[in-house]
Amino acid sequence: MQTFARTMRSLALTLWIGSILFFGAVVAPNAFRIFGKTPEFSVFIGSCLLLLHSAGLWCGVATIIAIRLLRQNARWPILQVALAFLMIVLTFASNRFIIAPMEHDRSLAGGQIEALLPGSPLRDDFEARHRWSTTVEGAVLAFGIVLIGIAASEREQILVVDRITDRSSAG
Repeated sequence: MQTFARTMRSLALTLWIGSILFFGAVVAPNAFRIFGKTPEFSVFIGSCLLLLHSAGLWCGVATIIAIRLLRQNARWPILQVALAFLMIVLTFASNRFIIAPMEHDRSLAGGQIEALLPGSPLRDDFEARHRWSTTVEGAVLAFGIVLIGIAASEREQILVVDRITDRSSAG
């Protein structure tokens, strides 16, 4: 069961964090290069973000289940669950309170935020939410990297505990 739980946690975190990195480093820049700042670019990016966030929410649930299955064999399980839960909350909040209103702003602007004059309340709202979106996504990424680091250090912890146990048994 321990191997299954560790594998499930590793796969979930790899998929979630890898997807964020792939989106930011490959998908968004290439979509911009191909589409420019057109309505098609916006629709494509918005659709990708919704899929990315949906996958992230499921990966977060899988991560928490895996940590719970590991019980005392996980290093700092409460911290791991707290980080995964925080990642889930941030991802959900991004979808609900940042991305959805951005799409609403875009719809009100006829699909072309850039066509609005700088300083327009609608454009300002969109741009402020876009900044929040990248900040929140960066926080999820950072928390995920910390979580991966904690998980990676567990093997070392298990070896130390095994050595202590072996010494106790021998003496």
